Amino acid sequence: MAEATATQTPAPYNKSTGSAVEEVKNCPACKKPLRKARRYYRNGTYYCNSNCFKKADATAKAAKTEAAKAEAAKVETAKVETASAEPAQGGSEPTKG
Repeated sequence: MAEATATQTPAPYNKSTGSAVEEVKNCPACKKPLRKARRYYRNGTYYCNSNCFKKADATAKAAKTEAAKAEAAKVETAKVETASAEPAQGGSEPTKG
């Protein structure tokens, strides 16, 4: 009988996306378990402390700059390849005479 009367609490629900919100249990920077009394909230995520936030922020910025450099290199090589594939101007037309 006790099983029938007990109710389970629903998982947190995100109204904007329509899905269940996953509760963060570990710090994303150092993977330590988060304690409720010592949480540091920045940019939509909980961290252990400000040092872990700064470390995670620095690695995210470094990854972003690396991705931007890789994209710029890819665009540059595409420009070089298209320029070398085009025929030289003026030399391909037959001369009349």
